[in-house]
Parts: sequence; C-alpha cells; structure tokens
Amino acid sequence: MTQSQSKPAKPVKPSMESSVKQSVKPLFGFHALLADLAAWLRRHMLTVCFVLAVTFVNVTTRILCAFIRQPFPPRLARVSFEALTRGRWYTAPISMLYVPDLGRLFIDIPLILVAFGLTESVIGKAKTVWVSLITTLGGMALGMGLCSLSDGHSPQWHAISHDGAVLGPLILVAGTLMCASAFTAMLWRRRIRVIGYAVVLIMFLYRGEASDYCLLAAAMIGHVLGYLMSSATHGDEYRHGAVYEMRRLVGVAAGVQAIGSLVAVSSRQSFGLLSTFGLLTGSTDFDTGRVIDCLNGASHTDCFTQYRMMRLTMPGNWLVSIMPTLMLLLIAWGLYRGRHLAATLSIVFNACTIALSTVFYVAIPLSYVDGLDAGAYMDAISALQRHGAFHAMLATMALPLLCIVIIILFRACFTIRTKSETVLRGIAITFAAFVLLGLLYVGYGLSMPSGFNETPLLVDLIADYVQRLLPIGLLSGVEPAFVPVGLLSEIVYQCVGPMFWLVALCCAWGGLRDRSMINDAYRHRVDEIIGLGGESMSFMATWKGNDYWFSATGRSAIAYRVSYGIALTVTGPFGDPDEYEDDLRAFADFCTQRSLTPVFYSVHAEQRDELVSAGWNALDVGTEMVIDPAAWQTRGKKWQDVRTAINKAKRDGITDVLTTFKESPFSVQTQIREISAQWAGEKALPEMGFTLGGVDELVDPRVKLLYAVDADGKVLGVTSWLPTYENGKVVGWTLDFMRHRTDSVNGIMEFLIARMAERLRDEGKVRFMSLSAAPLAGMDGDGMEQSAVLDHVLQMVAHIMEPAYGFHSLFRFKLKFHPDESKVYICYPDAAKLPQISLAVAQAYVPSLTPAEAMRFVRTIMPAKNE
Repeated sequence: MTQSQSKPAKPVKPSMESSVKQSVKPLFGFHALLADLAAWLRRHMLTVCFVLAVTFVNVTTRILCAFIRQPFPPRLARVSFEALTRGRWYTAPISMLYVPDLGRLFIDIPLILVAFGLTESVIGKAKTVWVSLITTLGGMALGMGLCSLSDGHSPQWHAISHDGAVLGPLILVAGTLMCASAFTAMLWRRRIRVIGYAVVLIMFLYRGEASDYCLLAAAMIGHVLGYLMSSATHGDEYRHGAVYEMRRLVGVAAGVQAIGSLVAVSSRQSFGLLSTFGLLTGSTDFDTGRVIDCLNGASHTDCFTQYRMMRLTMPGNWLVSIMPTLMLLLIAWGLYRGRHLAATLSIVFNACTIALSTVFYVAIPLSYVDGLDAGAYMDAISALQRHGAFHAMLATMALPLLCIVIIILFRACFTIRTKSETVLRGIAITFAAFVLLGLLYVGYGLSMPSGFNETPLLVDLIADYVQRLLPIGLLSGVEPAFVPVGLLSEIVYQCVGPMFWLVALCCAWGGLRDRSMINDAYRHRVDEIIGLGGESMSFMATWKGNDYWFSATGRSAIAYRVSYGIALTVTGPFGDPDEYEDDLRAFADFCTQRSLTPVFYSVHAEQRDELVSAGWNALDVGTEMVIDPAAWQTRGKKWQDVRTAINKAKRDGITDVLTTFKESPFSVQTQIREISAQWAGEKALPEMGFTLGGVDELVDPRVKLLYAVDADGKVLGVTSWLPTYENGKVVGWTLDFMRHRTDSVNGIMEFLIARMAERLRDEGKVRFMSLSAAPLAGMDGDGMEQSAVLDHVLQMVAHIMEPAYGFHSLFRFKLKFHPDESKVYICYPDAAKLPQISLAVAQAYVPSLTPAEAMRFVRTIMPAKNE
C-alpha cells in the first residue's frame, strides 16, 4: 500500500501522564512558597530529622523533669571525666542532643537548619554524617583537653571533671559547616568562615563554658579537614578581597565586639577570656542599708559586691551599659558601609576603652596607696596581681586593641567620607550635651545635698558625673562617694548618663547615614550636568571618591582627586561643551589659589592642544579604542576569533542579557560579586580604582550590564557600559567592568563585546561604542622632550605592573575588534612636580597598597625579571 492510498491516521489520544501535565497550573504566591518549602524538606531529610530529634528530646525531657520535679537538663545529659572514667560513655552523645534551657532552641534550631542544610547540599548526606562524627569527637576531645590544662580551680575544669557540661547540638554542626565551606564558591567560602568563626568566638571569648571550648575545637578541626579534602582547590585561595567585600568582613568582625558584650551580660556563666568586658551580673542581693554602712566606714567583705549590685538595680545604669553596645553596633554598620567616620569612631571608642580599663583596674586602686611608701605601693601591686586586676585589665583591652589594629590595616577600605560640617556639628552637639548635663548634675548636687546620704563635694560630684556615663562593668571596683536617697535624686542620678549616650548615638547616626556623605549635594549637581554633554569616559566623574569644581555658570564641572599636592582630574571637563576651553583655565586658577598643582589625566587631543598652547607639557598615557556601531561587521579572515567566540557560545547554549544591576535577579547579583571577588583574589595587588570601576560602580541605574549566562543560569562573564550624554540623550556607551569566571569557556568576553556591538548596530541610536583605554598601555612616547622623565617612569610602572594586571594584554585583546585608536594624555604645567605626579597617579589607581601586598607583587614580577 502506497502512502497516497493509506487511510488517514486516527488522532492519538493523549496519555494519562500528558493529560495530568497539561492540567497542572503554575503555582504563585503562598502556594509556590509552600511548594518550595516542601521541596527543600525533601532534599534535606537528614537536617530535618536531626532538628526534630533535638526538639523532641528537649521538650519531652523538660516536661518530664517538671512533672517529677527534677532539674533540667538531667544529670544524664552532662558529660565529664568522672562519668567517662566510670564507663558512662553514653553521656557524650546524649549531651550533644540537649540545650541548657529550652530558650536556646530558638537560637540553635535556625542555626542547625542553615548550617546543616548547607552542608547536606554541598557535600551530600553520607559525607555530612561521617564528617560530623569526626569533627565532633575530635572537638570534644581537644576542647575538654584544653579545659583540663587550665588551673584546677577554674570553672571549666570543674565542669569537665566533676559537675559535667552540656555540649549542645551546635558542636555537631560547627565542624561540619567549616569542612563544607571548602567546597563552596570563593565568595561564600570566605563569608561562611568569617561569620561562623565570629559566632564561635563570641561564645568562646565572652561566655567561655566547657562546651564553647569544644565548639571552637570542632570548628578548627572541620576547617583543616575541609582543606585536606578539597586539595584540588588549593590554588583558588583568597589573597585579598575587593574593597566592598573587605569592608563588609571588617564590619562583621566589629559586630563581634558589640554582640559579645551582650552575650557576657545575658549568660548565666561568664567564664570567657573577655567576659570582664561585659560582665555585669552577680548572685548577691542588693541591700541599701549595707551600702550606706559601707560608705560610713563599716567593714564588710561584700562591700564592693553591694556597690555593684546597687548600680545594677538602677534602670538608668543598665541603659548606660547597653548604649555603648548600641554605639558599637552602629559603628559596625558604618564599617560595613565603608564609612570613614565609622573607622575613626571605632579607633576613638576602642582607645577610650583601653584607657578606661587601665584607669579603673589599676590606676584607681593604686590611688588609695601612699605613693611615698614604696613598700606599700609594691604590696598593692602584688594584691592587684593576686586578685586578678591585671588579668581583667588585659582581657578587657585585648579585643579593643585588636579592633584598632584591624581598622588601621584596612583603613583604605573606608573611603566614604562625611561632610565636615556634619562631623563638626555632631562633635559640638555631643560636647555641649556633656557640659550641660554635667552642669545640671553638679548644680543639683550642690543645691540639694539632702538628696544624698551625705553632702557631696564639688570634686566628688564631677568625678561621679563621669562615672554616670560609663558602663557599670568598669565600676565594679570603684567605691561610690555617695548614693541618692530621694526619688528626685535617683532620677537625676540615673538619667544624665542615658541622656548623654542618646545624644551621642543620634549624632553618630546623623554622621553615618547615607544622605550625609561628602559631596552628596555636589554629586546631585553632577548628575544633572553630566547629561548636558561629555566625552567617552566622562561618566567616571560620577563615581564616589571624587571632589568637584564647578564653573561660574554651573553648567560644566571637573572631577578631581588630591594627593601629594596634586589635583589629578578624572578626564577633562564635562557638561556644556561651549565652556570646556574656559574650564581648563579656570580650574587651573582654582588649584593655584589653593596651592595645588593641576594635572589633567586621560584627556583627548582637543584639550591637550589647548593646554599645550598655554605652555603645558603633555604625554600620552594610553590608547582608547572606539568602534562605530553602524559599521559593525565580522566578515573576513581578521574577524575569525570573534566569529568563533560567537558561534561557540551559540552552540553551548550561552545567551547574553542586557539589563542593570538592580534589575537583574538576586542570584545574578550574587554571582557577579563572586566573579569579581575571584578575579581580585588572583591578583598580586589589590583591586584598582580611579578610572577602573568595580562592583560598587555597577549599581548606578544608568549603567548597563551585559552578562553571559548558560542554560543552567550560571553567569560566565559580565561587562558594564557607561553612558555618554549629549543634551540629555545617550550618544555612546563605554566599556568599563569586564570580568569572567576562571573556568568559563574561552572567548566569553569576545562574545559579550560583539553582542553589545550588534545590539547597538540594530538599535541605531548611538554614534560610538568605546572599549575604553587600558591604563598605561599603548604609549608611544611622543610627548615633549621635557616629559622624558615622566614618560620613562610611567612606562616602567606599566612594565612592572603588567604581570599583576595585564594592561598590555588588555590592550592587545581590544585590538581584536579592529577599533579606531584615539590617544589619551596627561597634561601638567610644571616639570618639577614630576615625582609628585607619578606618586599621585599610582595612589589614584592603587590607594590601598599594603606592605604585604607589595611583597606579593614583588614575588609576582620576579619570574618576569629572570626571563
């Protein structure tokens, strides 16, 4: 039977499966969230079962203990050397299922869900089980061993020897999470370890129970185990991060200091090395009569305990103890946002803590000793040593000193400055509050002596006013000169401290919030002017870190940075093109009036000619690559590499997406940050700035983002494009940010640049597409004779920095697209300033170079020298 004679085929009925698929409707809103939660639970059954087991064991036992009137947790849940030597080995695994009280479940359960869930996703269920077993047993052995090395009278020693310690379920999680972090992406690996160690160290330093020793030991063992298991990724280590990432990590570290004091305050047992920094509680009841007896000369062994309890029972003193913690949290937030003021406040605040700890632990007790009696003085020092005053002082000073060192080492990360007017106003208001509240307190004490147990003297009132501003933990060993006995006196006594700290917090908040940034008003004007006109790289003038000069009409401006007495511009003038010629002269006069040397950097030929005709020197510092989108094509042999990249991307299912950073999905934003951090970690020198943008410059909604993504949603490479305006319309786009994964396919950047050119050609709305200029690359040394020194210096810098940044490689890469070449120049008026100009250019590009990075940089270039 031929095909023409065949009967028409009957329609095939859809199968049951296809019918079901067609009837399924996509889920939205709450139902979609429930579906996602159910899917997560199915994928993480090990985590879910463990959480349910911990919850069931603790809740059931707590109910049973309440019914039989026994303490919770039961004795069976406490592990100790005594129990282990008697064969009760089962106390160890049981102890890991219990928490000291049910309230801890609200903290431990979310941590377990996040940490164990992540671990189960990264290394799988089987590895999660045996890694958890290894790290837990090792952590318990090492942690209890560390406790046993301490003095036999320490509370940790008694806990692990006789009383027993509740280990808690977090010990099963900490080491496993640290091990799994070795298998995550570079950015997340660093975040997990920093935040994980921050939580563990808070417990260890400020609470210091035996279980915290085991927790820290388990985390360290897991870290080492992950390093050994992931040997294939050893070459992917972080040398240093991008500025935005480093400032966030420093902010997290500063948050440890703030939260740690709260842990010490809230913990029922504060045995940590730094618990004295926030230790405020005690077990003795406060007795007002006994305090007055002590002040009247009666000798009681618990007088100083009563003094402390007296301060503790006053709500105002509690607020004064909490408000410095709020200030530390506010400073940590400012550090996280990269605020220079937060770095300064952190140094000042921690320096004051160090000074106060010295005064209250040592200086004040020694002030009661007759300084002329050398024997009594030495006896007093020995007494302080015996009673732990020096230990407490050093413990209190340790973390503030470490924070100061960290801030100084990473000071280049905190570049966002606050207006000087805002800073000065905040200082003035804070000082005025200090003086006015002091006058109020002293004046009330002198005018109402009946409100205190004895008539206060002027000196005692002033000294006591200072104490009203300090956390009561620092005043544990200080005898009060008097105590309030009336209601009004107690109100004044307790309110001056909180009022001062409230004013200080408000001033700090005003200086750290976003709208107080330096040049914020100027930047708003810049955003308006940039739309009037500019050159291909003029949009870089809108970036943070620049100062601005505005023309008399306000229709044009110049962005610049000052260092070493040099005002180094970010390209030439922008705004109204009719004013550019006058702007060059006016800006030079502006700098001269302020004893600055103007230097125009990355200007084009037109402005160079104007300056050279006025007697300036000029030297080319790079070559800008410009493409005409209307003429874009990839035909011919010379375009073979670009065509190959485009075809390969299409075959591999790679697509390009044109959007902005804020409009892109959160997963894409995270991957872009990860790619940038990975790129920065491969460099021997820190991430550059000035005319080279980073992730911080991507968030501007005017900047376009073109990224390549595969079929699985993995971002392989990303580019950013800066607009050039003319009368409010975009007339060109300039390439800036250009990063890709180390394991991405070859040709991904060629694909992205070619796709951008195709898009602009098809739109037909812009005149040019600039590939920007590779700094210090493409120089041909055609400057003036007197510029030979600077020419040689810049060429030498370019040669030395090539192994670290690959400027010349970037220059050769851009030649693949056969662009039109346009020189950019540096113009300066005085050849005597060449040393400062060289330093200013280097400082602008690499403002955060540290000695350690310089040594890595030297090691990077050594092979090149040997060759």
